[in-house]
Amino acid sequence: MPRLNFFYLKSTLDKNNKSNTYYPRLVHNHEYNAFVTGSNKIYINTGLIKKSNSLSEIQGVLAHEIGHLVLNHHNSRSINNKNLSNYSKFASIVGIALSATGKLDANSAIGIIAGSEDLATKSSLQFSRIQEQHADKYALDIMLKNKISFDGLERLLLNLSNEEVLSKNLLSSYYRSHPFTKQRLDQLKKYKSKIKYIPNETQNVLINNNKISLEYIKNKIKSYDSDPEKILKNKDNKNSFLFNYSRVIASYKIGKYNLAHEYLKTLKNKYKNYPYFFELSGDIYYKDGNFEKAISEYKKAINSINEKFSPSNDLIKFSLVKSYIQTNKKKHLNESVIILEQLLQKNPKWSYLWRLLARSSNKINRQGISYIALAEEALIKKNFIKAKKYVDLANKQPSIPNSYKLRGADIIARIKIKK
Repeated sequence: MPRLNFFYLKSTLDKNNKSNTYYPRLVHNHEYNAFVTGSNKIYINTGLIKKSNSLSEIQGVLAHEIGHLVLNHHNSRSINNKNLSNYSKFASIVGIALSATGKLDANSAIGIIAGSEDLATKSSLQFSRIQEQHADKYALDIMLKNKISFDGLERLLLNLSNEEVLSKNLLSSYYRSHPFTKQRLDQLKKYKSKIKYIPNETQNVLINNNKISLEYIKNKIKSYDSDPEKILKNKDNKNSFLFNYSRVIASYKIGKYNLAHEYLKTLKNKYKNYPYFFELSGDIYYKDGNFEKAISEYKKAINSINEKFSPSNDLIKFSLVKSYIQTNKKKHLNESVIILEQLLQKNPKWSYLWRLLARSSNKINRQGISYIALAEEALIKKNFIKAKKYVDLANKQPSIPNSYKLRGADIIARIKIKK
């Protein structure tokens, strides 16, 4: 099962260019569904991507989910939505599936959310008729502004409206959490009849001048789902590029790293300066124990991400940090501390980052930082006794930075509030 990456989505909130960021996260699930739970995350099943007929269909679904968040349908944090129609770089959102790199372990399962607190609340979420229509109106306004075709969304709503005659047991998971489709379809048709627009009919995502198709995205997900032995035995070569990509993943999964690199070379010849091939190359080197080369490839991936296509590279940096730590070199360990501090500014509740920070700082004799990091991890896991213990140990260190001493005091204050 792959570690599934996420890209950020940014919308301009006001004239001062303040923005809110949304994080799509892929859920390894074959059902057609997407949902939000009130945080800044949008959960998308891999089944939604695999079963979609166009990029505009995926964009329409995501725009609808963003609408629920922006319009505060979950009583989430207060958002000024007066100027949210300027949704920058919206056409690139379907890139969410492009950075699956095959890494998954108990400590770093970022994209897989089974059993998470968010999923615990999912079953109770069903929006009202008015909320669904308002989220659709928001989505339509965004799609109009960015010249995204309505055809995919209209086809989806048409298919779902036919489900309304079915029993609840036969309804798709998407319909069960997004009801009232007939009214929503009527609203879309009325909207289309009142406006004139010429949508961009492109069916590709442009990344560093490389055209990434929906077929490529679907093939990538399928490659991680499929039996690697069957892929390598298959001689079908109807699409040599997609077939070779599947072979890269299959070879990587069964430990044939040299073969994986050979297949990857053929892909690099077609996609120039493509960041996620650098990332995949780094993953192969990491799994093979060649951490210096992995570091080099991850850096290439980070440096090659084009400003026009602005995915979150947090997970690539996460992989880079793990490679740094594996080398046990002081220079690399210092770099890992710097990057981890940057990542934690945006992901303060990612407990494993705190564990890595504790490990890196301990290796370079910065025990004060290490203890505070362990305290933060314990606090996230609601182990208040252990959190206080680590703060007390940190305060006994003579060289603890003031910023971490203040963080320790904040942890004690948060413990008192929690209790």
